[in-house]
Amino acid sequence: MNEPPPLAIAGAGPAGLVAATLLARAGRRVVVHEKNATVGARFVGDLQVIEDASDRAENVPAMFARLGIPAPRWVPATNAEFFDAKMRRFEVASREPYAWFVTRGPDEGTLDTTLLEGARRAGAEVLFRSRIEPQAADLVATGPQTPDGLARETAFETDATTRVRVLFDPAVAPGGYAYLFTVGGRGTFGCAVVHDLGGIDRYFGRAKEKLLSVDDVPMESPRDAYSFMNFALAPEARRDGKPAAGEAGAFQDYLFGLGMRYAIASGALAAEALLTGGDFAALARERFGRRQRVSLVNRFLYEAGGAFGLSLFARLAARADFRSVLGAFYRPGSVRLALAPLVAALWRNRGRCAHRLPPHWCRAREREVRAVELGRIG
Repeated sequence: MNEPPPLAIAGAGPAGLVAATLLARAGRRVVVHEKNATVGARFVGDLQVIEDASDRAENVPAMFARLGIPAPRWVPATNAEFFDAKMRRFEVASREPYAWFVTRGPDEGTLDTTLLEGARRAGAEVLFRSRIEPQAADLVATGPQTPDGLARETAFETDATTRVRVLFDPAVAPGGYAYLFTVGGRGTFGCAVVHDLGGIDRYFGRAKEKLLSVDDVPMESPRDAYSFMNFALAPEARRDGKPAAGEAGAFQDYLFGLGMRYAIASGALAAEALLTGGDFAALARERFGRRQRVSLVNRFLYEAGGAFGLSLFARLAARADFRSVLGAFYRPGSVRLALAPLVAALWRNRGRCAHRLPPHWCRAREREVRAVELGRIG
């Protein structure tokens, strides 16, 4: 007679679907509202990476198992080839996976459809072409809101050769990197930038020419897509007064822009807070705050080093276990925690901001961002 109303979640990305699964399994009625016609609507079957170095105590498969969420079709990454601006090659390797390749999009077996199936099996209702305002939701998980970094990708079918190649060259990927992944007959080439966003197509072409000069890679049935990331730190993970998970709550790894692990972990934490009546913002600050501040410093060091620094990074990665190298970057050491407020002050945005977060820090933005927001790119 007094059954509570269903919990409303805005967004059917990884954060929203993980939260919905855990809430429904705990016996709560859950309705997920997704504005698009399907999950993963902005992806085209591209290969993406869930990093597996930021938490030494729990790897990615163990995290999925602990949460009881279904695992997608994934492939472990233990080897890679890094190239610097002079196309010097560095072979990197790790004993345990430093990352897991998954595909994104509405097709069967992707991360998106796997999490959707898990949410529905748990009893959650997912409504497509359904919008709900943040203030009317119990959890906001709508993904990134404004572009602080931009990537263009081409997904394609290819041969059976496994290739994991990353190009670190500020001239063709300013502030970012270019990448080529071919795994199990699928491939993705991409270029990610955080400066001069309006030049993404130009940088994409240059990076593709340079990285694909290594060998002839078959690229059948190419499909292009653009994606973007937020670059903000929010002490209160809220949107319009409601808990916000994933990039909607400013959870992101700024070193390489890999946000899927944050999305899953923050979605699970949001479900815990809703079930127990806990303060999600406080829980998230305790769980992720130090790591986010270190991530900001990592991003500063990544860009400040220029081509020389990136070449040193590739050389270092090739000389030791790569998962251990990455783990050292992710650990919240005292030196980088001390540097965080200095970096935040240097990069602070004092102009227009479109992140739609409560009082927060965001990076100084460039004129090209406005062009992206107006849809002039792609």
